[in-house]
Amino acid sequence: MRKLKCSKLAQEIFDAIEEEGGSVYLVGGVVRDYMMKRTNKDYDIEVFHMSYAHLVEVLSRFGQVMTFGSSFAIIHLDQLPGYEFALPRVEYKTGTKHQDFSIEIDPELPLEKAASRRDFTINALMYEYKTGVIYDFFDGIGDLQRKQLRIVNTEKFKEDPLRILRAASFIARYDLTCTQETFDECQAMVKEGMLEDISRERVFEEYNKILMAPHPSAGFIFLRDIHALPSYLEALVHTNQRLDYHPEGNVFNHTMLVLDLAALTKKDVSDPLSFMWSALLHDIGKPAVTTPDGHALYHDIVGAKVFDQEVDLIQGKKMRNYVRTMIAYHMRLMNMARHHIRPITYKRLLKEIEGKVPVRDLMMLSRCDKLGRGAITYDTIMEFDKKMEDIMAKCGTEAEEPLVTGQDLIDARFEDRSQYRTLLEKAYDMQLAGYSKEKILRGLKNGK
Repeated sequence: MRKLKCSKLAQEIFDAIEEEGGSVYLVGGVVRDYMMKRTNKDYDIEVFHMSYAHLVEVLSRFGQVMTFGSSFAIIHLDQLPGYEFALPRVEYKTGTKHQDFSIEIDPELPLEKAASRRDFTINALMYEYKTGVIYDFFDGIGDLQRKQLRIVNTEKFKEDPLRILRAASFIARYDLTCTQETFDECQAMVKEGMLEDISRERVFEEYNKILMAPHPSAGFIFLRDIHALPSYLEALVHTNQRLDYHPEGNVFNHTMLVLDLAALTKKDVSDPLSFMWSALLHDIGKPAVTTPDGHALYHDIVGAKVFDQEVDLIQGKKMRNYVRTMIAYHMRLMNMARHHIRPITYKRLLKEIEGKVPVRDLMMLSRCDKLGRGAITYDTIMEFDKKMEDIMAKCGTEAEEPLVTGQDLIDARFEDRSQYRTLLEKAYDMQLAGYSKEKILRGLKNGK
């Protein structure tokens, strides 16, 4: 088998550690991905038979050392980004939260015991740098070949509830199925309320990994099956749609189809992660408005309100603006295309989404939404694409700069500044209708 590749500097450092009496093992994800012939930018290194102080001293010869305390024995080197050095350790749960652990460092820990703290067998592989030998104490290689996710140690696994979300992430990223034992353990942990002990930031990080995976629906279907979805996604499971429009069934099924289509197209949008969040959340307004016969009028508008009130995982202002705008406007382009797209209507839309979402991103979500139904034909999408390309060629993809500004209103002696916003909106509408600046100001003066 080919040798696991490391940077030249990493090899020099590993050789120095070995010369000083340490033993270098590459562990975890980098070995898993090596076995799967995938690239991995993150290297986890465990160093045996060397004290923490000695390891710090060796590493400091090659750059600035950044330590995370001797209790964790984790070290980074500024000249070697992506590499994390640690000593073998045993972890003991001390509380309910994800980070509530005590750590016992043991440079002489047996290899199998060091590997046993890992979550899944595919992550418990160890690659010995000096010999190239792979140690597989729990048949992780067999599980990779069987494409299954299996827990290493049930008692250890349940000490960290974040592993539930990591399971969903691995299922989505590597196209795995989980063993019954893994499924049952994750479901039991959810039932015990253990997900409540994970910080919002860590949940967000794991959701991001699922969303950026090749097959994100697999991760969320797993979370659905173990009853681990947040309420606004769980509600989609119980919201049925009109089967003549949505033969795929409930809103969750539709969302999963849209999500996988979005994964195929995310490379073509301005902000792939925000785009994937938009695909996941675009229909969260439907549970609130869907009638018994499956109609869901104004679910886009209501969805934006649900996002404001219930979705707290996304904290960044820029991402929130993007996702909220996509939810609120995801029906607009298709509705325009269903009829004759009037330039003024399209230009108004450009202004409304300006600085929040590029119109081509909105177009891509509209396509995914339309294709995420069993009743859509290729011709329907081709017609939508043609209409959109025609209007974009004619009217562009950016909002027109306003002819009339607040300074113009001041100069024209509009005294009631509380009305400026309304006046500027009216001025912009007149501009889109073809009026010159002079006529717009005159019309505003005359109260038109």
